Formats: sequence, structure tokens, C-alpha cells
Amino acid sequence: MVARFIQEREDLSYRIYTTDMLRTMAMGMKYQSVQRYAELIDHAPKDERSGEEIVADVIQRCGLKVKP
Repeated sequence: MVARFIQEREDLSYRIYTTDMLRTMAMGMKYQSVQRYAELIDHAPKDERSGEEIVADVIQRCGLKVKP
């Protein structure tokens, strides 16, 4: 199982490297809308909060009291 995980990570790294090189070549030809492969497979939800909202959340979760 560990060997399969390592192999999959190596395969993914190769795909990212290859597609980044193709993207670089395409950008050299002025095709600016090409996305990275890593961005296409990244399924993590994006944090749409503002900086102030993130700070307030961290303060609240840690139980900190901020003095003005």
C-alpha cells in the first residue's frame, strides 16, 4: 500500500511537471488562459473570507481576548 502511494505521488509529480512545461510553452505563444494541472486536480474548497473575517475566526477559536 505504501509503495502504491509513493508510485502515485511520483506519477502525479511527473504529470504536474509535464503540464507545467507545456503551459510555459503555451504562454510563450501568448495563450494566457492555460491553467496548471495542479489547479485542475485541487479539489480543496477555496476560502472566500476577508482577512478581517479570518483573523476574527482565529481569535474566537483560540479564545483570545484582544485589547484595543
